[in-house]
Amino acid sequence: MRISGSGNSGSYGGGGSRSDRFRNRHRPGQKVRGVLLKNLPDSMAWVEIDGERLLAQLETVHPEGSRLLFLIQQLTPKIILKELSAGAGGAAANALGIVSDFDSARTLFENRLRPALAQAGLSERPLTQPEFLLLLAQTPDLYAAYLDAANCVHPLSKALESANKGHLAYQPWLAPSSRRQITFVKTCEATSQLTETIVEFEHDKMGLTRVQFLANPDTLSCRVLLQHPEHAEALSRYLGSRRHPDAAFNVQHLGIGKLPRTSHAGILAELLFR
Repeated sequence: MRISGSGNSGSYGGGGSRSDRFRNRHRPGQKVRGVLLKNLPDSMAWVEIDGERLLAQLETVHPEGSRLLFLIQQLTPKIILKELSAGAGGAAANALGIVSDFDSARTLFENRLRPALAQAGLSERPLTQPEFLLLLAQTPDLYAAYLDAANCVHPLSKALESANKGHLAYQPWLAPSSRRQITFVKTCEATSQLTETIVEFEHDKMGLTRVQFLANPDTLSCRVLLQHPEHAEALSRYLGSRRHPDAAFNVQHLGIGKLPRTSHAGILAELLFR
């Protein structure tokens, strides 16, 4: 697949401003996730990758709104991406199909969750798990959509567990107004008392957000990585105002940093397609 920022189907990667921004923000070998915005004649399409709207020529036809995963093969003189698709065969293709199923089910649930939160007056704040379960109990269609998404994450988690890489969970109540929430948990092999947890979601302003926790019986360390780190100061003030209700539990905030560009495709891509 070749990409252009100019909108001219005869000159891919010809130096347009979008192409230049894409080159400046990425490197060969990186995996990126894109959304197909609009199909055009002659296998052309508008896609959005990391906030850049680009004209692309696809090898296969996909429905508009599809989330696609690409490998950056080269950036100069032309931008060339390899689509990681089910046609690739083998374990990676099977994993991609399972990820696609989960992503679709998760999106359908999120599209139902946001209006349900607004109607219940629960928007713009995290939910407790009991509040979330009560909302599901009161909304049968929402409950069915959540079960579908939660069931789709099980084979992904099993694939990681079989490779001793940890396990996954879908916990949308942690970031109910955001999108693409996923939780990754791994216990250190050397000592079962140290646990790594990553909570990831896509925020409207901060972009892809990754909250990393390291926990032992006495201390919880927390670090936040943002796709758009210009919001770090405001987030730091908010976190500084929060206090854990259990004073005996030591919470250490290790600061806010920039999410590496190699991580912009999300934790699932890193774990399953590395």
